[in-house]
Amino acid sequence: MFQILLLLGSLLLHEEASLAAPLVKGNCLSTCGAVTIPFPFGFGTGCFLDEWYEIFCDESTDSAVPMLKKLNLRVLNISLPNSHGGKNGMITVSLPIIYWHNGTCRGNGSSMPVSLNGSHFIFSESRNVLAAVGCNIAVLLDNQKSIIGCKSSCKDDKVVRKMTCSGSDGCCHTTITPDLQAFTITFNPDKDSPMNQCEYAFLGDRSKFTSSTMDFNKLKASGHFPVVLEWGIAKSSRAASEIYKHGDSYHCSNFSFNSPYPKEMPFLQCSCRGGFTGNPYIKSGCEDVDECKGPTDPCPGRRKCVNRRGSYDCVDGSKIIKSVLIGK
Repeated sequence: MFQILLLLGSLLLHEEASLAAPLVKGNCLSTCGAVTIPFPFGFGTGCFLDEWYEIFCDESTDSAVPMLKKLNLRVLNISLPNSHGGKNGMITVSLPIIYWHNGTCRGNGSSMPVSLNGSHFIFSESRNVLAAVGCNIAVLLDNQKSIIGCKSSCKDDKVVRKMTCSGSDGCCHTTITPDLQAFTITFNPDKDSPMNQCEYAFLGDRSKFTSSTMDFNKLKASGHFPVVLEWGIAKSSRAASEIYKHGDSYHCSNFSFNSPYPKEMPFLQCSCRGGFTGNPYIKSGCEDVDECKGPTDPCPGRRKCVNRRGSYDCVDGSKIIKSVLIGK
């Protein structure tokens, strides 16, 4: 009888709703506005890894806005690495567009690109493109290792309006180099380029370049465009030494999680293993997922789902009762 009660108690515990796995340290706040802020990012004393991961939660407006404090960039989204899902750690920020200093642009952009030097962030090669806007210009990006660029032309009216950034409509775009942190932009208008036009370039999230057209008047006025950074932590940091050990709930690697081939990254990434969820950068931050409490039953037929650490088993219900009755 005792064994039957023990089994029933165990099954009831599995059916209780589990608490969400922690994303932040201790009593640190986990959100600013509508953005979730997982450690190593954070705001408040003791809530972030170092100055590069410090978030300033600007509450001066109706809706709180998270800012990556050291770079003074608005944060739109932060995601943890997910090796099981093939994704690197990402942080989407609002990056200033870069105006040509001889142009006539009047907006909230910049004449100098943002530099990530000294950080463990890179501009994501897989998620971003270099784009340039202007009639009959070539734009070059130089990172001191290689030079890339694109050239745009215009139709007879030489006016950039709502275009698809195809290269023949006053806007062009191209892929960027890997592990990009800092760069310079050069504008080269040709003899047919209109006088006093606004010419600008920017790195941007390639998912925003859809078949629908972009309103470049609004883009020029706003002066910003979403860009995706990949992030990690220093391989030789104290934090890395504390967590860089293979456990059954998480693992760390200096290779990309979303590359089809082994590509070394300039930093370390950690991820909860399959069957676990949470934040590997926090001690005991990866918790077991109870697959048996999902929206669909993972066990076909009349078999019973039994959760176990990191996975589950599908067991014949009669065998469970038989095992209890014979004392096994």
